Amino acid sequence: MKRRYYIIIAIISYLVFTLAGTPAATVYSLINKNTTMPAKIHGIQGSIWDGQADSIAINTLPPINNITWSLNPFYFLLASLDLDLTAEIKEQKLIGNINLGLTGSITASDLRTQLPAKVVQDLIGMPIGELDGDFNLNIQSLKWSANELPQTEATIKWRNAKLTLAEPVELGHVLIDIKPKQDNALDIKINNQKGALDINGKADVSSDKKFNLDIEFKPGNNASGNIKQSLSMFAKRQSDGSYRFKQTGNLGQYGF
Repeated sequence: MKRRYYIIIAIISYLVFTLAGTPAATVYSLINKNTTMPAKIHGIQGSIWDGQADSIAINTLPPINNITWSLNPFYFLLASLDLDLTAEIKEQKLIGNINLGLTGSITASDLRTQLPAKVVQDLIGMPIGELDGDFNLNIQSLKWSANELPQTEATIKWRNAKLTLAEPVELGHVLIDIKPKQDNALDIKINNQKGALDINGKADVSSDKKFNLDIEFKPGNNASGNIKQSLSMFAKRQSDGSYRFKQTGNLGQYGF
């Protein structure tokens, strides 16, 4: 009985490690030919086991560049490619784990990067004002199939946050918490600490990518007239002295 067990293990190990040495470009071509993936990979070199690629393009989002990976081989038994990777986004380091299913789905975990606020401002195409500080992004889990809303659990921490409109406004530390909901929707909470403005907001995104955003900004007692005037440019003043910003739209227009 033990002999049979060892033979089976040896055969499986042989197959796994043999497949792991297959050129990564060959495997990607096969998956891409038979499925619709939400990402396109360019400049693939090396093997599945240990390789690199020039970039990953996801719709109109900024490309992920200079990717290197190492394989977790035993995920072959689950018909998927599980990769620990390092890469760059806007010349900033990105690390984490990505799993490519043979159906074309992408799952990820523990994806982390830090982006200067000015880079984030460029990514979101902010038309007015100027951001300062650093954004720390931690995606605990993500599942994405083509043409679907990514199911995401993530935390975004905007450290030493500052917004300049008529004058600089210290926002302290801003926390954005993203969690999945039923029916493939997302729930988002926004708040801050130690800022010249108190920020409390929420957003929900439905499975068809429509979103509703509702944020309240409340100036402190020492807030200048310029700050209040700046808030009134995009938010509606409330009876309690706060300013409320509401917006609806579709994430599709932002490349998601």
